[in-house]
Amino acid sequence: MADFCRQCSIELFDNDYENLKGLTSARGTAKGEYASVLCEGCGFIHVDSNGSCVSSECKKAGHNVPPPLPI
Repeated sequence: MADFCRQCSIELFDNDYENLKGLTSARGTAKGEYASVLCEGCGFIHVDSNGSCVSSECKKAGHNVPPPLPI
């Protein structure tokens, strides 16, 4: 089964199907903890708790949103 980050899902299907959501917690994301995943659009990346690509290694320019600073 193909999985897509939030940005790819919206770009390709006009909807966030939340394929990679919930792999980390919001608390973990706030501490700078991300899940390592394979997005079929971006390649091997890191995603936050919402499934959004936060990886500088993203193959799609503009997807890599800067991760929030740890609290």
